[in-house]
Amino acid sequence: MKKKLLLINCYRDEAESRMEFYLGWLRAGTAAVGLDLEILVLADTEPLPAGKDLAAAVVSGSQKMVAAGEVEAGLLEFLKNNRRPLLGICYGHQALAAAFGAPVRRDGHKHLGEEDVFIKKAAGLFTGFSPVFKMRQSHEEIVARDPALEKNFLVTALNASGRVESIVHKEHPLFGVQFHPEKSGEMGVKLLVNFLKMIP
Repeated sequence: MKKKLLLINCYRDEAESRMEFYLGWLRAGTAAVGLDLEILVLADTEPLPAGKDLAAAVVSGSQKMVAAGEVEAGLLEFLKNNRRPLLGICYGHQALAAAFGAPVRRDGHKHLGEEDVFIKKAAGLFTGFSPVFKMRQSHEEIVARDPALEKNFLVTALNASGRVESIVHKEHPLFGVQFHPEKSGEMGVKLLVNFLKMIP
């Protein structure tokens, strides 16, 4: 029986077409690792399956704003209770932090295009990465560094201004990245390969 990876589609506009980037990225990663995964795509507004029925999950970006309360209660519950490997991307990263009580807020400007990412902890998602690398960004909100975040998560990467770029839960394989690996070419696939290798 194939292992299932849940791809949660959080987009509000052009939701179906935006999944093509994620599906192509997932196909490239699974081929590189030699995994034969069944990819189940569900909207964040739909009932989400229990984590025990999944091998892993990926939570997409979105035009919605976590700080404005535009996050589904069912998604927050899933993120807090899931114990399978999970990767939150951009909005998914922010929702993951918010599910554990960490603050998400507007940044001073919109991030759009490639930016440098500085690794603080070169393991997990960043195994084999150079200390500084470029990833594609598209966001206006950020996860704020404060005790509520650092109670549950380690900050594993920052941007040039010291803003949070990546987190990992201290006890569970729950990862968040502020950038968009699915639009970052070879480096994005490399990060996905590291994530997929964590699937038991």
